[in-house]
Amino acid sequence: ESNSPVEAVSMVVDYLRGLGGAGYAIFACCMIFLQVVPIAAAFVLTVSAGAIFGTFKGTCVVLTCSTVSASISFLISRALGRSLVLEAARESPQYMALDAAFARASFGTAFTLITLLRLSPVLPFSWANYVFGLSGVPWLAFSLGTLLGCLPAVTAYVSTGQLGAEMVVNGSETNPLLLAVGILATVGAITVAGQIAQKALRDMDVNLE
Repeated sequence: ESNSPVEAVSMVVDYLRGLGGAGYAIFACCMIFLQVVPIAAAFVLTVSAGAIFGTFKGTCVVLTCSTVSASISFLISRALGRSLVLEAARESPQYMALDAAFARASFGTAFTLITLLRLSPVLPFSWANYVFGLSGVPWLAFSLGTLLGCLPAVTAYVSTGQLGAEMVVNGSETNPLLLAVGILATVGAITVAGQIAQKALRDMDVNLE
């Protein structure tokens, strides 16, 4: 029985590591479910992946899960049909802007738009997956754009999770200042990437603000 949250987290990390391949499968199922049915923040699992699997493997797992869950939500939304949800969606200026942009976009432009939208923090990940399914964006462009656009943020969050685990859970002697700098650098990099993405979107006449 654990006596503190740190010990509880350490036990979970050790347990999943000890499961080998099954640990990856359990983690993947939990993350995909929480992104398709967003009843809780899957962001916690993104950071935890660094502690459990390390930066490289954790990033690969989270990117794969995010792309799979996004595709599932996308296909569910598209299978339901635009006619069932279009009236409600029309109340969202963001949706109307996206629908107009994808209606005139080629495959390459659609891929670029999805990549930029994933870099931008304007649209929540899980909600956006369903919205994109209502648009005219091709599924392949959506999936590839999601994979590429999520890469910078996922890598940053997973790396921060590993660094935090080394310091707190694994008893590393990492300087707390290093952790603080790492977190600030992560936030700064994601913010800058989002701002660049939003500017690029405005240049393409897609304004979601």
